[in-house]
Order: sequence, then C-alpha cells, then structure tokens
Amino acid sequence: MSKKQDVLPTILLFEQDEQTRPLLSTNLHNWGYRVIMALNEEDAIASSTGLYPMTKTGYKRNQPDLILLNQVEQTIDEYINMGRRIREIAGLSKHTPIVVIAERYEKDMEGKNVSVGEREYVTYLEDGEQLMKFLHHLCPVEI
Repeated sequence: MSKKQDVLPTILLFEQDEQTRPLLSTNLHNWGYRVIMALNEEDAIASSTGLYPMTKTGYKRNQPDLILLNQVEQTIDEYINMGRRIREIAGLSKHTPIVVIAERYEKDMEGKNVSVGEREYVTYLEDGEQLMKFLHHLCPVEI
C-alpha cells in the first residue's frame, strides 16, 4: 500500500444489489476513495469499528469518512435512521455525512441533492457525475 493510499478518504458503501455493488464500488475507487462494503446494518457497524493493517505504522481504525446507502425497498427515513445508528454505534463523528441514494422519485426531483438533517442527505440521481460531484463536495479527495 502506497502512502497516498493510506490517506484516501473512506466511504462505507451499503449496497444490497449484487449487480449494482461492483459497479458502484469501482466508480468510488476511480473517484479516489477507499471503499468498505457492507451488506447489512450489522456488517456496516462491524466494518466501521474494526482495524485494518497499514504498512510500517501498524494498524489504523477502519472508520469511514462518509456513509453511502443505496435505498432498496425500505423508506428513505428508514435508511437515514439506519445511517444514524451505524454512525452512533460505530463511534463515528457526528459530522460524518450520510448520503442515501433514492430508489424511486418523481421526475421533478431528478438531479437534486436534498439535506434532510445536519449531515444527512438524499440524492435523486440523474447520473453518476452528479453523485461524484456531490461526494467530492462532502468528502474531498486529493487527485
């Protein structure tokens, strides 16, 4: 692992869809992020509190800088509350942004990013570039 990789911002990705997960993960990597994958809430909490080895400096906490949840079947409020539980139980900063990608929405919402709390957001995606710009705004990367 290079020194640059040690300082990459980390995104916890909660994605249940097997076909979407690798595509979204690859995009996040290409946009400059280290990605922690989670398939359920318990997995997300465990992954956010664990340790991972670094090169010569020992271990680093595996804490995400941003939580990204792709909404499937449950309501946006349920996903926001799940993100808040993950943030709280994993001991993450209350400033850690939570972003929910809305599953379905009206045409007039397409392309909008809406704040639903102090550091909680819902994005109504028009395309991947919108998501990249929004994530870079909330969690900047050095390119």
